Amino acid sequence: MWRHIHHIAETADKYHSAACPPFPRRKFRGLAALFDPGLPMHADTTRHTMAESEDSYTIQKEASRILHSVLLTDARLQIPASVQAAASRTSFDASALSAPFLPAPVKCTELSAALWGLLATFGNAIASERYELAADQKVVVNSDVASIFLISFWLMRVGGKPVSDPALVKRYSVYDTTSQFTFWRRLVTNLYPTRDGRWFHLHGGLNSDRSLRMLGLPTRKDVGDEMEAIDGISDGVRQFDAEWLDIEANEYWRQAGGICLTPEEYRETEQGKAVADDGLYLLEEFPHEKLPPVPWPKVETKTYRPLEGIKIVDLTRAIAGPTIAKLAALFGATVVRVSNVKLPDLGIVLMESNLGKRDTHLDLKTEEGRAALLHLIQDADVVLDGYRPGALEKLGFGPTYVHEIAKRRGKGIVYARENCYGWKGPWKHRSGWQQISDAVTGIAWLFARMWDSDEPVMPFLPNSDFQTGIVGCIAVMNALDKRAKKGGNYLVSMSLNQLNSFLISLGTQSPEVQQSLREMWPKMKLRSYDDIHRQMRVLLSDLPEKAPQLLNPKYFSTIKADLGVPDEEMVFVGPAATYETTKLGYDVGSCLRGTHEAKWPNEE
Repeated sequence: MWRHIHHIAETADKYHSAACPPFPRRKFRGLAALFDPGLPMHADTTRHTMAESEDSYTIQKEASRILHSVLLTDARLQIPASVQAAASRTSFDASALSAPFLPAPVKCTELSAALWGLLATFGNAIASERYELAADQKVVVNSDVASIFLISFWLMRVGGKPVSDPALVKRYSVYDTTSQFTFWRRLVTNLYPTRDGRWFHLHGGLNSDRSLRMLGLPTRKDVGDEMEAIDGISDGVRQFDAEWLDIEANEYWRQAGGICLTPEEYRETEQGKAVADDGLYLLEEFPHEKLPPVPWPKVETKTYRPLEGIKIVDLTRAIAGPTIAKLAALFGATVVRVSNVKLPDLGIVLMESNLGKRDTHLDLKTEEGRAALLHLIQDADVVLDGYRPGALEKLGFGPTYVHEIAKRRGKGIVYARENCYGWKGPWKHRSGWQQISDAVTGIAWLFARMWDSDEPVMPFLPNSDFQTGIVGCIAVMNALDKRAKKGGNYLVSMSLNQLNSFLISLGTQSPEVQQSLREMWPKMKLRSYDDIHRQMRVLLSDLPEKAPQLLNPKYFSTIKADLGVPDEEMVFVGPAATYETTKLGYDVGSCLRGTHEAKWPNEE
């Protein structure tokens, strides 16, 4: 595994940021509130709990505190009594690293482990009810695995090859139909200074054309290296004020983008105020006389996974939405992902996030495609919507119509949806990505503070994406459990911003921990223009030395894949939770887009 990691890291070129020429530094006008300890600041961004003395703080203790004292006590999450009781049998593996090790000011590892703990506890309660397992089945969560879960697609191997292998790159690059991974087009998705001294996170999505046209820049340009692309795009962004870019990108060009705000500034926006009281997810129940309780499916099983027999239609792309479905498959669900082979996709992510799924091609703008989707939904328990807000409604498959299907058949459906900004407020309609959420909620300025930088620094990993995926699977389990007991239809809603706001509310790592992390990872003092690809090179290069335990082979699993080469196996990050009787795992390996017909397995 070490050799695998070094192979990925060796893709870094000579333009690694440590050797890059200086980038103009412009102080953000709201920076004082973040860096001056004499100015008022929201307590949850600066303090850690009184119990967190340096002698006693461990990842395991903090994950347990978050699970038991924060998540389980949050009435907004509507956690049933059976799960509350099962939580006493959930523990955190003491053999995992105990001191924080990720170079981040926020508690990525601790929250990921706690969310895995809640997910596993839900699974334990449901499995005990479904299969009459021993009432005392225990589950252990490993925080090491919960951490590498957050970078899982970089760590997979396919056919014995790392994701950086040229032959493998060629295979998943076929999904990059818009040439997004050329320097010029990739680095549209980056953080740049604006004319008025602020910072704006531009985003190209899966096609950078609109963002580049907005800036008056060519949509295609040959450049010699990353810094030439960064300088060229920066010159374009610097012609405009941040507010102009924010409105122009989101409202006219319908392209994601966001101003880089401090946590305090975000909370004072109309959007921040609109979702301030929302929990990690919203769970809405729609009872109806035609929708009685739905018993859990009767299945023959040797694994006793909680979601066996549950059918999920996965209408998502990128990371957060597919992660919800991938985790549901891990816990036993049958998942059919609906893709469109005519559209671009993130190939490297798709190869890993399609674990446990069947993938079918449907063009939902055709009558044939819509009819095929309707057929799938008519026998589904869950529909996952990760499209731009409102997009599925325009195609005829929003929550209202899907819930009507449920009434007509007499069996409730859980409609689960995720977006960037949340489901209320003036920005709810905007498209968004992990980087945008990290910019607007204040995460980037917290990273800047850790490194004593006067320019925002983006996180090195898609934390909010993966953790929103865990949250989504928890919410789906909760809704299915309520359907089994009470009947009805359900709508569950998640967002990247709510995940990030919750993460910030847990407090930052103590000054002593942050200092130790700076000393541990000196090369991770990066710049505003270092996008996630540039940062990940540095992290993966140093990971075998800084935290070799994370690459323990026992943390990885193997399965036969269906990725275009016969009898090929893939190695992937395994589950972070281990039960005494229940055995988590996937029924099928990952597959390419359009591999299967638009049918459930029992119809084949």
